[in-house]
Amino acid sequence: MTKGPAILILLMFCCLNSDGQQTNYNPGKKTDDKKVKGWLYGSFGWHRIYFTRSTIHFRNTKAQNYDFTLYKVRGRDDNDLNIGKGIDAPQWSLRLGYLFNHRGRYGIELSYDHAKYVMREMQQVHMKGTINSVYYDKDTSIYPDFLEYEHTDGANYYMLSLVKRNNLYTGKKGRRIDLLCKAGAGPVIPRTDSKIMGYHYNDRYHISGYVAGAEGNFRWELLKNFFAELSIKGAYANYSDVLLYGGGRAKQHWWSLQSLFTIVYQVTVRKNK
Repeated sequence: MTKGPAILILLMFCCLNSDGQQTNYNPGKKTDDKKVKGWLYGSFGWHRIYFTRSTIHFRNTKAQNYDFTLYKVRGRDDNDLNIGKGIDAPQWSLRLGYLFNHRGRYGIELSYDHAKYVMREMQQVHMKGTINSVYYDKDTSIYPDFLEYEHTDGANYYMLSLVKRNNLYTGKKGRRIDLLCKAGAGPVIPRTDSKIMGYHYNDRYHISGYVAGAEGNFRWELLKNFFAELSIKGAYANYSDVLLYGGGRAKQHWWSLQSLFTIVYQVTVRKNK
């Protein structure tokens, strides 16, 4: 994937400019219900994620002696959801949001994406820097005896986003199809599993940087209070402080593109009187 910035800009443009039919959000009602304060919703589901190539800098001058950079490193997600073969900590997504007032046109949302990043083994990359005081500036292969590096306990995007809801279609029974556009930012809190020249480390979760992105959701009303969503999300993630063995550090950044499927449960919040 090489068009991450363009996809993110497109999604943010959707958030700013999409303005569909704004009808009452309460199914079965033809007029606005002024007693409605808003709508509280939560969703849970599964995603796939794709990453751009990234530059990764590794440094340790305490327990080990290296300071080198790998260029244009390819990474992949870890798709653990195998239908018929069991489920082992799949890549999942969670949202909790609130749509304001009786129209439900704008809202706010907290989201968590348990994304996984794995550096591909046996790939050819360019390496520049020092290992045990020896300087390198050459192409090399990533093999397990040299380096293993992954955020498989999660690259972990946490975001607070603004939401704009746009009604695309409302059926005769009040069933809706909506477009929700979101834009936000937050911290990344990975737990990184790495092994560098035989030294393995996978200790704790750690605030390593930030993520910012935009998301578009097509939401179909299935039953009262239940919705299905198909979504696409573009994001920029910067990991400026990744923990390695013996006080070492790594840093990298990437653009990512996610496709998500989630189930939403929504309840109406009404005024007391």
